[in-house]
Amino acid sequence: MKNSILGVAALLAASCTPALKVDVTNPSQIERDDETVEIAWSEIAALKGVTPENVVVLDDDKEQVPSQVLYRGGAEPQALIFQTDADALETKRFRIVTGVREAYRAEAFGRQVPERYDDYAWENNKVAYRLYGPALETSPEKLVTPGIDVWVKCTDKLVIDEWYAKGDYHHNYGDGMDCYKVGVTLGSGASVPFVDGKFWFMDHNYATARTLDNGPIRTSVELTYAPFDVNGTPVSLVKTISLDANQRFNRMDNVYTGEFAEMPVAAGFVRHDVKRVMNGDNWMGMEEAASDTKDPVRDGDIFLGVILPGAEMLADTLGHAVAVKSVKSGETLTYYAGSGWSQGGVENMGEWVEEIGAAQAAATQPLTVTVRK
Repeated sequence: MKNSILGVAALLAASCTPALKVDVTNPSQIERDDETVEIAWSEIAALKGVTPENVVVLDDDKEQVPSQVLYRGGAEPQALIFQTDADALETKRFRIVTGVREAYRAEAFGRQVPERYDDYAWENNKVAYRLYGPALETSPEKLVTPGIDVWVKCTDKLVIDEWYAKGDYHHNYGDGMDCYKVGVTLGSGASVPFVDGKFWFMDHNYATARTLDNGPIRTSVELTYAPFDVNGTPVSLVKTISLDANQRFNRMDNVYTGEFAEMPVAAGFVRHDVKRVMNGDNWMGMEEAASDTKDPVRDGDIFLGVILPGAEMLADTLGHAVAVKSVKSGETLTYYAGSGWSQGGVENMGEWVEEIGAAQAAATQPLTVTVRK
């Protein structure tokens, strides 16, 4: 009898624990896999006693769901994120409570790499990227480029630290490699002004890099570029890149500033040994052979994609495939750029188009979230 009373008491206590109820709905006919749910911290703060250290997300089975508090580079919490699947038009329910957060496995990470000429590298459990910093300008390579490099992966582990430490990332030891050539191009998803039929590249690599958030679900970085000439006008750029776990596409927020009313910007990727290009409303995808390798047949195909609502898609311009859209000075240009590998989860162009479609749905028809007490 005593044990029964204690059990009932425990259930009553659990049911009385203060909580926020969260309904997450897929508004589309496209199934969602591991899509990120984001709730402003101002809504989370309605839960009595909640802090970034004790906030817990529970699913319908009362199992803890990995979550992350976003700071966006500041000292105060800005949002809470977690991920969920959702069938077409499905609504899923969660509870946010206070408790002991489990140790979540990091599935997104980024950092500056001073030991490799100030590269900035970032990754998740599917893809990895890097771009280039100031020290590279005076290195033996002397490379100045806005281009983004792709590191292809066939493992869900994080590899940046291991590959840099090994120093031989152009060789595949069984978990992936760098077999993508950047040079002075957009690489796999950068943007540049596109004025008078010309790409206007920066005079320097990024000037500063500031990691804003760093896992376990999202890694994000803010990069600044010194003013550079665009057809006689000095223009500066602040670029924020965010990558979430389980996704192949980065969110790119680019803010160009200068004495211009409106300026066309091209975002996309350089063309190497292209096998196929496809595009639809607001997106473009490409398949090409591995480009920085002596054996492209052995090292497989790389898939690239860009999503930019309202853009003009140009499949072959100045050696690139780009999405072009005009922006005002100080206006945020948001687009999405991603990659896949034929030996790392994307077998063909059909599968890549499905990946693009899923990323586009998440960007343009995100899961809707309702929070209530």
